[in-house]
Amino acid sequence: MLHMRKIYLIIILICLLIGTHKPAQAQAGSAYDLIAEVNAYRAANGLDEYSIDSFLMEYAQSHAEYCASIGYGTHTHQDGTVPFDSGIQENVASGTNMSVSFTIYTIWADPVHWKLIAGNSGGRIGAGAAYSGDSVYYTLNVIPSGTTVSEPPENTTVVLAAVQPQVTQEYIGEVITNTPNANGIVVHFVKYGESLWSIAIAYGTTGAQIMENSGFSPSITNVFEGQKLIIKTASPPTATVQPSKTPIPPTPTITPPRPTRTPMPTRTPMPTPTPTQPPPVLYRAFGNGQTLGTALVGLSLVGLIVVVFFGFLRKPKP
Repeated sequence: MLHMRKIYLIIILICLLIGTHKPAQAQAGSAYDLIAEVNAYRAANGLDEYSIDSFLMEYAQSHAEYCASIGYGTHTHQDGTVPFDSGIQENVASGTNMSVSFTIYTIWADPVHWKLIAGNSGGRIGAGAAYSGDSVYYTLNVIPSGTTVSEPPENTTVVLAAVQPQVTQEYIGEVITNTPNANGIVVHFVKYGESLWSIAIAYGTTGAQIMENSGFSPSITNVFEGQKLIIKTASPPTATVQPSKTPIPPTPTITPPRPTRTPMPTRTPMPTPTPTQPPPVLYRAFGNGQTLGTALVGLSLVGLIVVVFFGFLRKPKP
């Protein structure tokens, strides 16, 4: 029984250790890892390796810790200076557990940042890496060969306790966002030190979307100073539903009443006459008394002439 209790106790302790263990920064690297990756690339491409400079190491590390304290990357150092004004080149990046390889070959792959990696024939280098939770903040500084810079005193210290976060919605990592124009289009002109990655984060979008809006291939990640980028295209106008007009019926034209006609009396139909048969010819010839008398006188005269002729005037034959 005692043996089993010991086993249970060991199992409980192991579970507690696993539950309270904070994951290590598996992907994020150190400042020296960053320098080693840069010099490895330079050596592989026939360039002289940068020499590590103690002043630049302290300078870069102080700035990385400052960026971690305010929660975003910036080229403006805690004392208000910008390294470019002194001739010091600088790359800054931040993200969740970012590896040094991803930082160099993706975040700093644009021409402006890549100049520090492979654009100098030689020089001195320093790097810094600081952490805030799961986020890592990298700073890389280079003084190219032949460049004279005004370096701060060796005993310069960075006081981080008094630093307060300064993140606002309109300012992220040295990228000042623009407001949409009258058409709703957001245009951004790339400034020195800006990358496509930092611009996309500032506007809350992706680099692929920005490049597609700007008429480029979404796979392009390089931008250059002064380049015009279309962050947001014009929004399609919202169709306003117009209320349908109810047709107004035409006003009826009043037609004056027509006068009432007085009804005409109905005609009584006349009887159809029955056709009378014509009288006989003799009736028609002698129906009139005068005609008949004339005819009798005529016949009498003819008879008398015949009697006279045959009775008295014609001689009998012997």
